[in-house]
Amino acid sequence: MPYQTNIALVLTPRITQRYLVNPAHRRRQAGKSRWIITVDEEVECFITSQTLRWVEVSTAWGVIQNGNSLLVLGLSSNNISLKLAKFVDSDGKDLWHGYPADFVKNNQDRPGMVTLQDWKTRGFIEKHHMIKIRKGKECNL
Repeated sequence: MPYQTNIALVLTPRITQRYLVNPAHRRRQAGKSRWIITVDEEVECFITSQTLRWVEVSTAWGVIQNGNSLLVLGLSSNNISLKLAKFVDSDGKDLWHGYPADFVKNNQDRPGMVTLQDWKTRGFIEKHHMIKIRKGKECNL
């Protein structure tokens, strides 16, 4: 399905939350990471985060597997490849938006251990990746 930016998408029946494709993370903007995957892939990543319950309070986390590694989802403001997605319920009313997460630069962009453990169990990451992500250290995902 071709999704559009800046429109609150109602994803029912698959997901009850609404999702906003934020155009600020679709173009170069100072201080913001940007998606390099398609809008459809971004929305599907969000749907997966909800379906597989990678949700911690009002924050959800996403990854896309690409063979034996994770797909690069976006670029940091310094053009560093980012492979984790962070989705937030910005208004507390189930209106979510997301961006590529820079876990090295930003403490708030580090998923919790429950999510990381699930990714490990599913074979997306290994134990040493979990430790490095939680500590904000670079690692080859």
